[in-house]
Amino acid sequence: MSKNKTKKLLEQLNNRIDSVRESDEFKKMLQFLGKFHNYSYQNSILIQMQKPKASYIAGYKQWQKKFNRHVKKGEKAISILAPFTYKKKVKTEKKVGGKLKEVEKEVKRMYFRPVNVFDVSQTEGDPLPNLDISVADDYSRLYKPLAQYTELKDIILTLKMLPEALKGYSRGGEIVLNKILNQTEKAGVLVHELGHELLHQDNVSELSKEVKEMEAEAAAFVVMDHYGVDIKSDKYLALYKESYDLKQSLKRIDNLASEIINYCDDYLIKNKENDKKLKEVI
Repeated sequence: MSKNKTKKLLEQLNNRIDSVRESDEFKKMLQFLGKFHNYSYQNSILIQMQKPKASYIAGYKQWQKKFNRHVKKGEKAISILAPFTYKKKVKTEKKVGGKLKEVEKEVKRMYFRPVNVFDVSQTEGDPLPNLDISVADDYSRLYKPLAQYTELKDIILTLKMLPEALKGYSRGGEIVLNKILNQTEKAGVLVHELGHELLHQDNVSELSKEVKEMEAEAAAFVVMDHYGVDIKSDKYLALYKESYDLKQSLKRIDNLASEIINYCDDYLIKNKENDKKLKEVI
């Protein structure tokens, strides 16, 4: 039963990704990547498919033990895929005294199976801890952690006067931003250029310019949307074509955006004394 349900979920997931043809559909998918950045892109999409208005999810017992909340009677669970490991003994050949000898060794194997989770809207009980990492009052707060993240990745960040139409560019180990941009604009452009630096330097010949631009801007969209910053990305996010593998693009976009969001979240929390204890709760 579990194998059949896993297979069905994977089929639904693949069909959903394959059905993306419009910019608005793609943007909604990316918004869920930012909202559930601690989950794989596959599970983010599965959550979106089953509960489009989901905001925070947890397992049945997790809601009780961690948050003192209870799933309301009659609520339908959201199915996602969780990894599990098991040990298996396999036979292999090993050289012993110059001769091949069959030996047995233990190896780890991984498989996925469906698990049930519920959105906060499906529960009742104590209010959730208010982990305030909002930058709604000052979007410019994002630029400093992003600049530190860039330095962490051994990428030089330079501010220069550039032609007005040019917001920034990257050139293998260095990102240049137009110094006339405000801090919020610099943050959005910086994430875009980080996409090129961290996603595209090792596979320059494999991906077209179109795909690289889409992935870089999609990563920027996910990060900035997570913090409530609206960036105009329609030009790039409408570039989906059947000629390349959107699943692989989503994986790259999600991995980078999640890493950046986690870094910025940690920075914002550490710089708010009142939130340090809350970080341990959520």
